[in-house]
Amino acid sequence: MSFDVKVVMAHKPPMLLVDEIISSGGNWAETSFKIKPDNIFLDETGLLQRPVLAEIMAQTLAAFNAFNAANGNGQIGGKGFLVGLKSISFSGDAFAGDELRCRVEICDFLSQTYIARGAVYKGSQKLAEGEIRIFVFD
Repeated sequence: MSFDVKVVMAHKPPMLLVDEIISSGGNWAETSFKIKPDNIFLDETGLLQRPVLAEIMAQTLAAFNAFNAANGNGQIGGKGFLVGLKSISFSGDAFAGDELRCRVEICDFLSQTYIARGAVYKGSQKLAEGEIRIFVFD
């Protein structure tokens, strides 16, 4: 499976970080993201700022939600925004030219808020993981 997220995401470049959904299941999705040299979140050495890894998790969940809503499979549609991070840990760095993958799994949906676990990888190296909360509205 490969699905270009540009058709379903509210984010637009340069804020759109996720390129495509590469696989998904009932309550999880995996996306990919290539860090281009002109990315606005790179520092002068080409290092991607670590908080952006949490945003990639949030955009992965948003892409999955929008994709499901567009396909009418009963998921909650609408716009959303990141409202919380819990137990986020960083264990590596990403640089211009790196290809990243992100996997999120929805744990719960309470009061218009998705609670999900996510992780970002560069190859087999886990760069970040933790819990994200996304509030959705129409």
